[in-house]
Amino acid sequence: MARERIWQASEARAHFAEVVEDALTGAPQVIRKRNGEEVVLLSRASFELMKPNLKDYLLRSAGAAGEDDDSSLEAALGQVRRSGGPGLLPRTSSDAE
Repeated sequence: MARERIWQASEARAHFAEVVEDALTGAPQVIRKRNGEEVVLLSRASFELMKPNLKDYLLRSAGAAGEDDDSSLEAALGQVRRSGGPGLLPRTSSDAE
């Protein structure tokens, strides 16, 4: 994977095609505004790999307290059912249909 590159916003605008091509190679492109705020441009493939999935979330949540038993996994699953997890939406009554 190529290394990320940091662009000033005006430079990124002037070299937009290059910014996009570099992101498509797997190298995150950081675009920085004058005030210091930054955004990161990623390829769709890189973005999809970073999205949380239920299995990973539950495994991290269950082990977060240092517990490795069924009760901690059940607690994490209950939390997801009630309020969703990062990037996950809670179950609604229409989901059962």
